[in-house]
Amino acid sequence: MYTFLDEYREVIVPKIQEIDVFLQEQDEYCAGCVAKVLSLCEDEVLELLKDAGLKAIGRQSFMSIMQKGSSRICQLYAREVSICSPPTYNCTDIAYVYSLDLDVVENAFQKLKIKEATVLTMPLEFANIPY
Repeated sequence: MYTFLDEYREVIVPKIQEIDVFLQEQDEYCAGCVAKVLSLCEDEVLELLKDAGLKAIGRQSFMSIMQKGSSRICQLYAREVSICSPPTYNCTDIAYVYSLDLDVVENAFQKLKIKEATVLTMPLEFANIPY
């Protein structure tokens, strides 16, 4: 059975790693490169840059673009930021951040007999969420 842990490891983690490497490569980024790494179209990146009143993309503006972008990874990041990256997550937090059905997340928590998760325990919860 394919679980959310599989999706997380195969899709989300590699994308986060790609973004991390990208951000470490230089201090300023071209719109096309940002678009590619964030799975956005270049026009969207340019529009977000214009809306922010910026002409160049640095690390800080990159994070702003990521928070406002329309791709899956951008939306995930925006939802994580909106709940202030808590030290522990409840069912509602996980369902919201990862766009999962709340009932499915609650079932995983019930199976594991837990009320909260941390970044370190999330793989266990994710392994109990069919995807």
